[in-house]
Amino acid sequence: MKIKAEKRETGKKATKQVRRDDKIPAILYGSELEATPIMVEYTDFFHYYKESLGHQSFIFIKLGKKEHRCLVRDMQVDPLTREIKHIDFLEVTAGQKIDVEIPIITVGDAPGVKEGGIVESGLRELQIRCLPKDLPEEIEIDVSELHIGDSIHIEDIQEKYPDVEFLQPANLTLVSVLVPKMEVEVPEEEEEELLEGEEAAEGEQPEEEAAAKEAEEKEE
Repeated sequence: MKIKAEKRETGKKATKQVRRDDKIPAILYGSELEATPIMVEYTDFFHYYKESLGHQSFIFIKLGKKEHRCLVRDMQVDPLTREIKHIDFLEVTAGQKIDVEIPIITVGDAPGVKEGGIVESGLRELQIRCLPKDLPEEIEIDVSELHIGDSIHIEDIQEKYPDVEFLQPANLTLVSVLVPKMEVEVPEEEEEELLEGEEAAEGEQPEEEAAAKEAEEKEE
């Protein structure tokens, strides 16, 4: 996707004015590009943002007569209003590797679910390094052969992405099929004993509390 950008002034006052004009303050930088303060139309970028949710994709920033192929390196979002407050655009250069975070998605139905297990994934993104031409939009993990107790680690998917260097440990677990935790039922007699014990404990007051209460009653 391509969006137009303009250079902007820096400073709090100028930044506030940018936002009042329905634009997003941003910075454009790269290994061969000096950091340049820019601004983009809010609606233009938001359209790209919605289209790219769940995967990584390039965005072309047109600044003057030149187009810059970029990735969104960072984005600040208001935690309450969810309004986009600032964006860092990283220009990528052909032939130079880049470090990025790529979303993880699972595909397939794990047989372990029918066996009573649950699929658990502790990560949403993976840190990778690759050339721009080899950048995957997402890292796909097939769980269709996972039974209860089975797991998939980074080392298990490396063959599928030969041009990608994973920056986290090879033995890092990505997806597992686990047995759900069961609640232990307490026999009725034991439960009654526990309740009686709790009531007795509630009836007993520490000496400090009893003394304080007695003093309060005297004051009343």
